[in-house]
Amino acid sequence: MTGDFPPRLVDLLNPPTGVVALAATHLESGRTWRHNEHLRLPSASLIKLPILAAFWEAAEAGRLDPMERVSVSAEALRVEGTGVLKALSPGLQPAWSDLATLMITVSDNVATNLIIDRLGMDTIQGWIDKAGLAETRIERRMMDRTAMSAGRGNWTSAANIETLLSAVASGRCVSGEASGRMRQALEAQQIQDRLSRRLGDGVRVANKTGNFADVIHDAGIVSWPGGTLVIAVLTQGVRPVWRAMDAIAEIAGLLVLGSNRTA
Repeated sequence: MTGDFPPRLVDLLNPPTGVVALAATHLESGRTWRHNEHLRLPSASLIKLPILAAFWEAAEAGRLDPMERVSVSAEALRVEGTGVLKALSPGLQPAWSDLATLMITVSDNVATNLIIDRLGMDTIQGWIDKAGLAETRIERRMMDRTAMSAGRGNWTSAANIETLLSAVASGRCVSGEASGRMRQALEAQQIQDRLSRRLGDGVRVANKTGNFADVIHDAGIVSWPGGTLVIAVLTQGVRPVWRAMDAIAEIAGLLVLGSNRTA
């Protein structure tokens, strides 16, 4: 554990059951908070962040036209989990950029799998490796039960997610334009039941959640008059689930308050 931790934050980071990992930085002051930050955990939908970065890199390199229309087949719609596309009729023709937005804003698994198939998992992992995200791996499509049964999973760490989001916040993820596109999608996030819950008026949250089985995550860029906090909170095995969600919300609130005192 590193950083200046008040007693309540120490309690939140050491729950009676499960594990909590934290990596956060107040960009203006350089103040950091770290706990279990390099622990590799199931990524759940946080893996969609490096997928998004790889998507925009491919677009900027001309390997993919983000405005090209994609016909979504009935087969593609048969994916479990989050999203809205699976509730719509086959034959819908969104643009690739629309799918990338849906992948983030409503964590759409149909959109994610279409993008994974278009890019290829090797290309996505190549971007991850090039970015130096050593604890992050993509080994399967979303909700691929066969791959899960074979022991293949998607993995990341709080430190890796914070590194990626810090690059987005500073305009260094792929490029300034790509970073802007990524942040725009994060700011349109519809799932706001964790990081943002205990933050007051005037605070903007650009975030991505993840949850699967006993895994509950949230990570984002939190901006307010006191500066910008990049934060990733990953949890596994914290019971009950609402306790993990409450912990993420309270951790974010404590760090924003602490940053205000030192900004």
